[in-house]
Amino acid sequence: MKKVIAVLLVAVLALTMALSVCAESESWTDPDTDITYLQLLNCDQKPSGSNNYEVDKEDMQEGEGCLSFVVSVDSVNQMPLPEPIDGEGCDTLEFDIYVSDAILFDLFTKGNSGFEITSSGYCDNQEISWKLSEIKEFNKGGELVEGWNHIILPLETAVPRSEDGHHPEVAGPFDITKINFMRFFMVGESGEHTITVKLDNICLSNRQAVTAEAEKQAAAKKAADKVIDKISELDEVTAENYESLKLKVISYRIQYDKLSDDAKAYISKALLDKLAAAEAKIAEFEANPPKTEDENENNNADVQDPATNDSGCKGMMSVGAIAVLVMALSLGATALNKKEN
Repeated sequence: MKKVIAVLLVAVLALTMALSVCAESESWTDPDTDITYLQLLNCDQKPSGSNNYEVDKEDMQEGEGCLSFVVSVDSVNQMPLPEPIDGEGCDTLEFDIYVSDAILFDLFTKGNSGFEITSSGYCDNQEISWKLSEIKEFNKGGELVEGWNHIILPLETAVPRSEDGHHPEVAGPFDITKINFMRFFMVGESGEHTITVKLDNICLSNRQAVTAEAEKQAAAKKAADKVIDKISELDEVTAENYESLKLKVISYRIQYDKLSDDAKAYISKALLDKLAAAEAKIAEFEANPPKTEDENENNNADVQDPATNDSGCKGMMSVGAIAVLVMALSLGATALNKKEN
């Protein structure tokens, strides 16, 4: 008996260690979008657990097959993963779903139908989930079409289970670093008709972070472009125009300083040098204002040297000649008076 218990303990310990190690699932990055995908299930093989899946190797979206099932009344499909997968850094669940009849599929969106992932190894423990109506909503335009559809579910939109299920030994919140179980369930009925549903390429991704970063960078570039255009069109600062350009240059510097670091990264060093040069030139003219043409003419008139100026010489010669003439006339008049006397 003791040997049996020892063997069981070793088995439990081995299983616990196996579950504590997360698998390195296949991952890849889309070169066009920079979104990285981490595959949870490629759907090429029928998973263990209770499910109605068959593998369709003719009509799939990725790999060698997809999981297909036919439903008319209640279909609950478990998908336990071979090993826990660490989804740290991911923020979105994505997968492809095929429906043979979108109108009949809608009948199941009104009931307790949806998709759930857990880190407990069971349903209803350590779980987050989406209703089927939400899965439909997050498709393009909020509608599923007949044929294949790509579903994008931000993890932040998932609902965590408020109460744990039937396995208290694994009670607790969902742990994204140890994903090990998924379940897709459709509860309801489509009347007398049947619907074929297929699942393929169930992944996690960092789509939300990449999209947010792309939007952030687009906004940063848009803000930077406005400043770039203004600095690029800035005229060279001269003595004649520096006063009219001063307010513009001050404004451009303020606009640049208000930019985010991401936006500033789009502005080249050459443009910043141009702005700095304009600021330096304006400061130089502010410290030593250039003289106007009227001031220059007045200054020139004040410093004229009569000895070297033609007009000055001529003026002095005219005055001297008049003085000599007046003196001669005066002497002549004096001599004439003496003679008459």
